[in-house]
Amino acid sequence: MYLLYPWGKATLIVCVAAAVLLLAGAIFFPPAAAASATDPFPDLYAGELPDYLPDEGKVVYYTFDDGPSQNTVAILDTLREKGVKATFFVTAQQTDNVDSASVLRRIVQEGHSIGVHTYTHDYREIYADVESYLEDFQKIRQHITEITGEAPVIFRFPGGSMKNSYAAPGVQQAIREEMTRRGFVYYDWNVVSGDDKSQMVDTDTLVRNILSGAKGKDKVIILCHDDAMRRSTAEAVGPVIDALSEQGYRFERLTEQVKPIRMGEAG
Repeated sequence: MYLLYPWGKATLIVCVAAAVLLLAGAIFFPPAAAASATDPFPDLYAGELPDYLPDEGKVVYYTFDDGPSQNTVAILDTLREKGVKATFFVTAQQTDNVDSASVLRRIVQEGHSIGVHTYTHDYREIYADVESYLEDFQKIRQHITEITGEAPVIFRFPGGSMKNSYAAPGVQQAIREEMTRRGFVYYDWNVVSGDDKSQMVDTDTLVRNILSGAKGKDKVIILCHDDAMRRSTAEAVGPVIDALSEQGYRFERLTEQVKPIRMGEAG
């Protein structure tokens, strides 16, 4: 036995225990390089989730998805004229006769909020699984950052955070959880303009839809779209601002400190 354990049994037990602890540490606390190797998007983090500011008074958050386009330019012109700030959840689309990069820069320079919507807007592709969504999100976020210098923290899921026929419920839940874990904040809406049809809806109908939807609500997040087809959406902005201002609403832009309105959640 002495030949097998020249330092004694007690010493051997201590050595074995130390080896086990070292192995356990390697398994549960891998080096940083090894840990990051398991994350294909190691830089896609926004930091800690913020504390939300309390809601005060009657407030409208006017939001636009799917730009930029020439209609985004028209909307920005009206917002500047009215002295109102809004929020744009943008894509990487390029439209004829519009310098998309200059429009993105203008959104930021004029004090509006810019958020992520989607790079491709291909629902089947981006909602295939969590990694597909993260890949699309990272591409559009980098696109925005390179052009404007702003790295967005806020975003809107194409089709909303829950009611999406192209994503399995389990996949969409996993995406929501992963984006929250990474520190990003997503926003749905509680008023729809009705401009999401395959053909353009007339301006008066959009105005009526928004005013009707806002009735009785102190906090309003309006869903609109500013892609190349939605000319009437741009035309409705001025009348909507005038009507809701007369009803005592103020207009603000979304930031990560605004408590979200989300599908399936109360409040």
